[in-house]
Amino acid sequence: MDEDWLKIQKALENPKYKWRTVEGVAKETGLETVTVVSSLSNHNDLVIQSSIPSNTGADLFTTRDHYREKSTIFSRVMSSITNKVE
Repeated sequence: MDEDWLKIQKALENPKYKWRTVEGVAKETGLETVTVVSSLSNHNDLVIQSSIPSNTGADLFTTRDHYREKSTIFSRVMSSITNKVE
């Protein structure tokens, strides 16, 4: 895996947050937002996007592993039933 992705993954899995915006990840990593977006797209097998945007309307992302760690069993079951990640 490339160095940019490792920085992005670390930011997505920051224990302070369950979900991250592209802008938040870019700020934490020091990478350009276009680099973050591209890397999220290239690693879509490892990343999930929330079906609910942030309070400001921004898309929210996290890694699949981080989602499993931070979510309750109930929310994971409901996500599988509704096919939406919240």
